[in-house]
Amino acid sequence: MKKFIYVLIFIVGIDALYAKEAQKLVWPPPPDEAKIEYVASIRDYKDLGIKKGFFSKAFDFLFGEEDKPLYSPFGTYADEERVYVTDISHKALYIFDKKKSKVITVEGSKKENFLYPIDVVTDKSGNIYVSDSVRAKVFVFEKDGDFSHTIAPKELQRPVGLAVSTDGQKLYIVDALSSQIHVTTLKGKYLNSIGKKGKGDGEFNRPTFMDVGSNGNLYVSDSMNHRVQILDGDGNFISKFGHLGQEIGSFGSPRGIALDGHGNIYVSDTMFNNIQIFNQEGELLMLLGGYGDKKGQFALPEDISITSQNAIHVTDVNNGRIQVFRLIKTEQTRSSK
Repeated sequence: MKKFIYVLIFIVGIDALYAKEAQKLVWPPPPDEAKIEYVASIRDYKDLGIKKGFFSKAFDFLFGEEDKPLYSPFGTYADEERVYVTDISHKALYIFDKKKSKVITVEGSKKENFLYPIDVVTDKSGNIYVSDSVRAKVFVFEKDGDFSHTIAPKELQRPVGLAVSTDGQKLYIVDALSSQIHVTTLKGKYLNSIGKKGKGDGEFNRPTFMDVGSNGNLYVSDSMNHRVQILDGDGNFISKFGHLGQEIGSFGSPRGIALDGHGNIYVSDTMFNNIQIFNQEGELLMLLGGYGDKKGQFALPEDISITSQNAIHVTDVNNGRIQVFRLIKTEQTRSSK
């Protein structure tokens, strides 16, 4: 099992750390009522409140002398206890366990290392699913990071985004090459495929990430069709929004997608380096970010994950960090990713 575990002593709790770092950077800016607040950036162990001391040799062994555990963070999943992130440069999955104050690093199974880990998601039992687009399979691990099994139906060509159905019975695997969504059981039994390559309703062109709403609907970033498609849990087309363009509300290269507790849809765009937020009708509500390396700016934002408490995590690939934001007014809980 390719796994390293480093128990970390936190100088302050992660929530206190987030509160300390937050500088009341909000969107929209005053005088409008603030809806979203910047919370923190996670790029190395110091951002988790750790001083390089007793554990420095362990970190140097894994990462070298450079103090940057994250180099090219790509996919992310977050809940109230853990932040999971894949790193395509380090070819690893990092699990930041805030409750137990430790980091688990997973590099694959005993037989196979990751080659290009893309997305990560967990099920209700805490099992962890990691897509590897080069291996053309999904690696499955137990909650502690121990390898369990792989999911690799013959239909799978280039797995990218992952999501678990609301009933916890099915795994949705976005396939960028076949331009489909493959559906399996959590043990890996192939069930069916959704869609095909094309521009029509329910068809895809190089889709990337997806999320599942509390009602079971599927929200898919149909990247090369420059739109978002909404399907029911069986894959039947419901609606779509977005088109290729330069104006606000259009898309250049939509990638990450996630829903907050109000059902609003967050979509990252690697061409525009921003996050656009839409309602269920596809109407633009807010714009977050722009190109740069300052707080609230992005350089190739990819995946988005939103917790049940509406903490928003965005992988900021070329800035080597995860940016964390908070929906200021939270009244509901959300669903899958």
